[in-house]
Amino acid sequence: MVEKRTDEQGTGQNKRKSKTTVLEERLKLKMKGDLYHPNFLLYNAALGIGLTQQSFTADGDSDRNSGLLNDYSVLAQLLRMKPYPLTVYLNKSDDLIPRSFLGSLRTERQSSGISLALRSEDWPMRFQYNTSETRQKSLAPTARDFFNRDAERFRYSVTHDFSELSHMSFEFDRNEVLQRSSASSSDLKENRYTLLHDLTFGGDEQHRLDSFFAYTDQSGSFSFEILQVEERLRLQHTSDFFTNYNLRFTDTKQETSKNNEIRGQAGFEHRLYESLVTTGNVFASESDLDNQGKLTQRGGGLGFNYRKKNPWGTLLSTYTVNLSRSDQTGGSGTGIVIDESHVFTDPLPITLDRVNINTSSIVVTDSTGLDIYTLGDDYTITEINGRIRLNATTLGTIPPNIGDGETLFVDYTFFIEPKRQEDVLRQNFTVRERFDKGLSLYYAYQRQDEKVSSSVTEITPDEFKTNTFGAEYVKKALSLLAEYSKQNSTQISSTHKRLEARYSWTIDDDTRASVLVSNQWLYFGEPENYDIVVFRAGGEIFSRLTDKYNVSARFDYRNEDDSRFGITEGVQLTSELQYNYRRLSVTTGVELSLLKRRDDEINSSFLYLRLRRFF
Repeated sequence: MVEKRTDEQGTGQNKRKSKTTVLEERLKLKMKGDLYHPNFLLYNAALGIGLTQQSFTADGDSDRNSGLLNDYSVLAQLLRMKPYPLTVYLNKSDDLIPRSFLGSLRTERQSSGISLALRSEDWPMRFQYNTSETRQKSLAPTARDFFNRDAERFRYSVTHDFSELSHMSFEFDRNEVLQRSSASSSDLKENRYTLLHDLTFGGDEQHRLDSFFAYTDQSGSFSFEILQVEERLRLQHTSDFFTNYNLRFTDTKQETSKNNEIRGQAGFEHRLYESLVTTGNVFASESDLDNQGKLTQRGGGLGFNYRKKNPWGTLLSTYTVNLSRSDQTGGSGTGIVIDESHVFTDPLPITLDRVNINTSSIVVTDSTGLDIYTLGDDYTITEINGRIRLNATTLGTIPPNIGDGETLFVDYTFFIEPKRQEDVLRQNFTVRERFDKGLSLYYAYQRQDEKVSSSVTEITPDEFKTNTFGAEYVKKALSLLAEYSKQNSTQISSTHKRLEARYSWTIDDDTRASVLVSNQWLYFGEPENYDIVVFRAGGEIFSRLTDKYNVSARFDYRNEDDSRFGITEGVQLTSELQYNYRRLSVTTGVELSLLKRRDDEINSSFLYLRLRRFF
């Protein structure tokens, strides 16, 4: 394999340039078989050995180096048909991981693990232990975007059926993760215990009770303990009427902060024919914040979901209304929030739920809670009238990176006021007419009214009204979308417009292609007064030219004009040609990337040739 890469980074007199050429020669052997008998020891193994030579020039200085390559993969199953099968695996790989508008990362992974199952008829259980090491870095010798992750995990699980209607499961997970990058480092140790039980009962087995117990103890860069016990009951009174009940206790501790909460909820669901589903619920909770006082919450909600066919197509409509009151009394100090969940929609900001947040305590992770994102690279923080917003981006240069549509968990601490009262009324209404010919017209209305008082300071209530109008057309391979949304808010008003077009089609039996074009306009009013315009375009094609030749290409372009930070522009082009003949595979490709972001400019070109021969 031959790779050639050119990188430019920075602007003006600070511009740096490097050239890298890599030559790799690999020999990979694969085999599978068994020892004595497949039911005694069955194995799959692959071994790759080789030589790598690298030369680079950076800022006028040149250097050369060489080294050995070794890839391997081993999977062995011992006594796989016995009640106690054992599985062992070892893996090591060296790959390239693509990034949007940035050069690929060379990624070296090593992992090993062992799994033992005990196939007991009454108490089946499994023991698992694995370790993994990940080393990522740019091919450019001057690049700062490295990422190292070491993880160790032990897991124990057991299940038991008390009867056909009663089932139990228990899991214990221990995770240790050390994460380092050029911008930050973190060290997490986590123990998690989870016990579940479900019971189905009733003359027609129509009722169900679920019990849940979980305890998490995390130490290291961000330490906390959480104990949660929950009971969920669902009763079916008739074929179209259900009620549900929920009781939950949560105990959270973090350094000097404590929070004991008990919450109860009751609700119903009623189905009227196939057209209308009505739901309702009421809830109440009380939190003991130790020396920081008490928090009492109560409220309820009602919802209607309507669906009706008509001569033009199908009408769909929803309406929900929720009313809640919270009273904070009796103290001051620091509270804690763990795993506040938000879905990131690029490029819209995320507003955190609480006020009076200590911004230095904010930790943003992926949905597992183990990959930690970097402040300044993956997201920035702004504060408006006491509300904290996260401005996330998919264009972070330091791994790991946030993806569009990803669920993020946010942990933080906040200042508790001696006395605070909030009354919040939320309403949501949507209506959509889905015509038979592929066209849909829709409207959405959101409103929040808030009355808030505090013994410390005067607080601006978080009130808003949002009107959204849209049209969508979907017909075979074509998809068109136009949407306009305007929000009047006591915090920060905004206007959002979006146009999007997609087309995917099969050119012939061997060729598929797709294109995407979108543009978004966002304007934020007082007190910030800034706007963002994001234009995206992209396309890809794959074609099987002959039985031996395949070709693929992908193009992505992004232009983001932010009145605060300037223009961010990214272009990425990848193309690959592959030749396959019997046990010979030859692949050649090119990857061109350009990213201009604020005061930094990163250009990279990457050429490669891979030759594989299977014996």
